[in-house]
Amino acid sequence: MEESYQHGGDIYRNDVLYDFSVNTNPLGMPQKSVEAAIKGISLAKCYPDSQADALREEIANKKQLLKEQILVGNGAAELIYGLCQAIRPQKVLTVSPCFQEYEEAVCSCNGEMQFWNLKEENNFSLEETFIKKITEDIDLVFLCNPNNPTGQLISRQLLEKIAKRCEEMKVWFCLDECFLPFLKEEASYSMLSSICDFPHLMILRAFTKIYGMAGLRLGYGISSNGKLREKIQRVIQPWNTSIPAQMAGVEALKDDAYLLMTRQLIERETQYLMREMQKGLAEKIYEPSVNYIFFKARKDLKERLLEKKILIRSCDNYHNLCRGFFRIAVREREENQALIRAWRDLERK
Repeated sequence: MEESYQHGGDIYRNDVLYDFSVNTNPLGMPQKSVEAAIKGISLAKCYPDSQADALREEIANKKQLLKEQILVGNGAAELIYGLCQAIRPQKVLTVSPCFQEYEEAVCSCNGEMQFWNLKEENNFSLEETFIKKITEDIDLVFLCNPNNPTGQLISRQLLEKIAKRCEEMKVWFCLDECFLPFLKEEASYSMLSSICDFPHLMILRAFTKIYGMAGLRLGYGISSNGKLREKIQRVIQPWNTSIPAQMAGVEALKDDAYLLMTRQLIERETQYLMREMQKGLAEKIYEPSVNYIFFKARKDLKERLLEKKILIRSCDNYHNLCRGFFRIAVREREENQALIRAWRDLERK
């Protein structure tokens, strides 16, 4: 069956040498995580720990949380769907453009998604006037920080105002922070330290992007609301994360050197890509904050690069965007050079 929307990473139906369409860590999984996952395969005759205790303990220690505040999921996507199935929201508010999986999850429980359009002339940044849209008839708000695909960050001050408004209106607030670990100033933007202040807040994190585990599927949600966690736990399947995934996650969290190396690589390679793209390749580049770059360019760029076996993410199927908007991941230098060479070759023709 054909998917109802496009998604990055479809290397199975395209002849691809370089995939810039998904924003996973270009370093791949940490080596200790690879070794742990291989060891986990040897234990596959056993059921995984349905409570993922070892992983939750490691997350709690690393993020200064309480173990019971943490829900582990088969990627953050499972928890997005689990949240919607648990609370069955009728009216949900998000911005556009934004990550499309939120809308898919809302539709799966027959809810209605309402969109607050980000303004191109304001570089698609979230404005404080968004708060006024959070009214008593809204059941749930989804936001992504930084936003996907635009890469725009939301300040901690604005997020706190939004969270307070949601508490006043008794509106659930799901904040997706899956890309924040790529940011050196992660703590300045994250709401993790305030999780106990907002019972209606749920924060999403994932190993998918920052630790390069897209194929293992591992994410987690954080909430101080025990009733919400219990509701979500009841609707997601038991044994939802495998032994290899849990073991790989534990080892990933211990590897601070890997995280530092990742951030250094992303900073260096983002600067390289920006310099090259500004030499007449892109029509407009939006200032990147993490490991992907959002930009406008020739409308046939995706198709022409695919002819050269390079896959990028066209963003024309996002709400509030049109043909000519694209997103590329920041990869290692050899891959980035291949992209720039192919792109420059197109512009010469």
